[in-house]
Amino acid sequence: MNPQVDIDFGNNLRKRREARGMSQVDFSEFCGISRAYYGRIERGEHSATIYMCFKISSSLGVSLRSLFDDLPE
Repeated sequence: MNPQVDIDFGNNLRKRREARGMSQVDFSEFCGISRAYYGRIERGEHSATIYMCFKISSSLGVSLRSLFDDLPE
């Protein structure tokens, strides 16, 4: 069972990636994360560590905090 927050977080990441016109493969390579691991995060199958969130936010050029802005409370 995956917590809904993991699913919502993954959906937010997917929207950001798609807005950049990048595939999962391209985006995961850009972030320096394995494609399989990144795919599991996007699908909400895995909770991203703070460090992975930091790598993703740095690659996007946004604050770490902003990755969580659109999550329901």
